[in-house]
Parts: sequence; structure tokens; C-alpha cells
Amino acid sequence: MKKLIVSTALGSLAVVGVQPVIAQESDVPPVVVSVVRIDDSHEDADAAETDQVWFEDDSDEAGGDDDAMAMAMVTAMLSSMFEAEPLTAEAEARLPLANSVAASLVPEGIYGEMMGQMIESFLAPIFKMANTEGGMSTSDLANYTGVAQETVEALTDEQRAELTDIFDPVYQSREQAKFDGIVSGVNMVFGVLEPGVRDGLARAYASKFETSELAELESFFATPVGAKFASQSLLLNADPQVISGMMDTIPSLIEKLPMLTESFEDAADGLPEPRRYDDLTPSEQRRAAEMLGIDQSTLRESMAAAEAMEEEAMTIDMSDWSDEELDAAADALEDEADGSMDSSDDNEGESFAEAMEDVGGE
Repeated sequence: MKKLIVSTALGSLAVVGVQPVIAQESDVPPVVVSVVRIDDSHEDADAAETDQVWFEDDSDEAGGDDDAMAMAMVTAMLSSMFEAEPLTAEAEARLPLANSVAASLVPEGIYGEMMGQMIESFLAPIFKMANTEGGMSTSDLANYTGVAQETVEALTDEQRAELTDIFDPVYQSREQAKFDGIVSGVNMVFGVLEPGVRDGLARAYASKFETSELAELESFFATPVGAKFASQSLLLNADPQVISGMMDTIPSLIEKLPMLTESFEDAADGLPEPRRYDDLTPSEQRRAAEMLGIDQSTLRESMAAAEAMEEEAMTIDMSDWSDEELDAAADALEDEADGSMDSSDDNEGESFAEAMEDVGGE
């Protein structure tokens, strides 16, 4: 039985972008969720005590009940995680006026339209460039035909275009349909979020603006120029002119990336490293083993194996690995992590480096 795990980070991701849903064998796609498929070895995970909720990938009635319960848990969890401070009595009194202002700024349908336009502004140039350079990409052709990547890369644009016509005569239509589907899907997804955005915006205006200020805004929005401003204020963020201006600053951003990376790496400087088993006090060792349901010697060996595996992983150069090799490495790493505790008694499990030998490691 397949299981799907939903990350609570989803709540924040939903307002900045849409990720493809990794869910197969289902005719009804999940709504506003990003999922990662995992295996049955996590069957005993306690979703209620973590920031994860399980979904059963079943089509029967019982599975539907489980999904409804899981979705209710996600809703409750996100509500508690992102719960805002209650409005003061004064702000509550201003809420009707703030609702009017928010309705002007976020008219029905505008949020989905804005995000659809933004996705189109970002992706349309990329889509256009991809479809004017010989049809199917070299990687697509290599994957589809099984021919070596180097061979396909030697093809001219004209040859790739001809091969595309041979293998997929409706390639252009298919790609356009995919693109239109992305835009349409984004419009739909953010359309679902729109009422909450409008309600939250009203509450924010009620807490930040006085009654007189809200009244002035409402009066302004009642004028022709005010109405135009209100109806366009969100859409302007997705305007091609804005996107173009943003793209013009990318070189400056790239220049600052090393500094940004360094700041991330230095953020925890001065803080002690996480403690290993031998750094713990005897009482902490006993308590940790007790909570994990294993004896202390097993915990010691398991933590030592995990540390050794981490050190081995740091010494392996994966810069030139293919996607398939990286996937195989990740699977091997996960298998070793899952089996490290099982093999601790006989100490015969192969190392991470050994597991990598057949996928490009050294």
C-alpha cells in the first residue's frame, strides 16, 4: 500500500508557488498539497506527534474516510501554526469598513488571475525559447530513445526538430497544452485561497488603519482613478514590465550569492555541534535509549554508524553524477539508514561508500 506524506511547510509554500504533486494512480488530484511518496517502513510513525500527516492512497470508502480525517488534521495543524493575534475591540469595530477596502483591493477572481499571469510572465519566455530551438530537448530525446546523451547533443537544431516530428508529431500542441494547464491550475489553486487572503487582508487593514483612514481609502476607491488602482494593484505585480525589471537585477543577485551562502554557513558559528552518544551524561543515554525503545549499546552503535555514514558521504564527489545515479545514491543512503539498527548486532552492513560503488561512487 502506498502512503503519502504531507509537509506542513505547504501552508507557506501555497502562497508563493505551486509544486507538481507527486501522486500517481489517481484520477482526482489532491488540492493545494505537495506530497512525497515514502515506503511502508515508516508504518509506525505517529503523525499526531510530528509535523507530518499520513494519507492513504486508496480509492475505497475506508480510504476516503482516512483522507478526510487526515485533511482535517492538516487544517487544524496549519490553523494553529499560523494563528494570528486576535483583533482588539477597536479593530473589530473597524472590520466592516476594512472588509470594504479589502474587497476593492482583492475583487473576486483577481488572486488566481494575478498568480496565473505571474506564472505566465515567468514561464512564457522560457517556453517560447525551448520551442524555437529544435523541438524536444537533448535530455528528452536521450531519455526517450535510450541513445547516449553525447550522441544526442551532437545533433543540430534542425535534426532534433525532425526527430521530434517523427517521434511526436503533436509535440508543440502537447507542450502548449501542458503550459496552459499549469497556468489554469495555478489560477484555480489561488482562486481557492482568495477568500482567505481577502479576509486576512481586511483584518490586517482593520488593525493597522484608523477608521478615518479606512474611510478615506474607501472614498478614493469610489473614484474612477481609485477604482482603477484598486483593481490593478495586485495584477501590476505580475505585469511583464515588473518581471522584466526583476530579471534585470538577476546579475546583481548572482554576485551576492556567495556572500549569501557564506552568511547561511556562518549563521550558527559559535554554537556547539549536536552531541554524540559519548557526549551525553549516563542518565541522558539511558533516557534517550528508553524513549527510542532500544538498549544503550544499540543506540551507541547506531549513532556511531550514522556518524561514520555522514563522514563518508562528505568525502564522495557527486558533482558529475547523473540524476539516475543521484537517485540511486539517495536510495542506498536511505536503505543503510533503515538497516543500520538491524545490522548493529552483527556489524556486517556494508558502508555508504561501498553501497555507492555501483552508482558512480568511489
